[in-house]
Amino acid sequence: MTPFRMTGYSTWNDIMKNAKITDIQDPMLDMEISKWEFEEIYRDIVDELQGNDECEESYIDYYFAKNPMKSYVLSFKSDKERNAFYDIGLKKKSVLSLVEVCEGEEQTVKEKRKQKQKKTEKTEKTEKTEKTENDDEYIIFC
Repeated sequence: MTPFRMTGYSTWNDIMKNAKITDIQDPMLDMEISKWEFEEIYRDIVDELQGNDECEESYIDYYFAKNPMKSYVLSFKSDKERNAFYDIGLKKKSVLSLVEVCEGEEQTVKEKRKQKQKKTEKTEKTEKTEKTENDDEYIIFC
């Protein structure tokens, strides 16, 4: 049985072979980056865009269109497609959530930092309690 392929639609491999396309709009930065850099950053997502699922969402054309002002750039068709593209990465845990991007740290790093902070606070509280108990032994009247 021959593999199914929707005619007129491009896979990620087609885009990488196309010399006329050099840049792709980054979903987070909203600026163009080289398609090679884009592939490196979003590899887990673009690996899904090979036309394997026999549906439109598994092709690059669902998300991108040639930029009318810059024919060498692929831009997202709209925010809906940009979000759908980014959601693939969120499901695969290959990209940071918007909250993590805004806060400047990954969720796992944040949790480790908070655990360390709690341990430090607990240690400081214990030391303070011990110091207070020891201070009660010496009462000085002036």
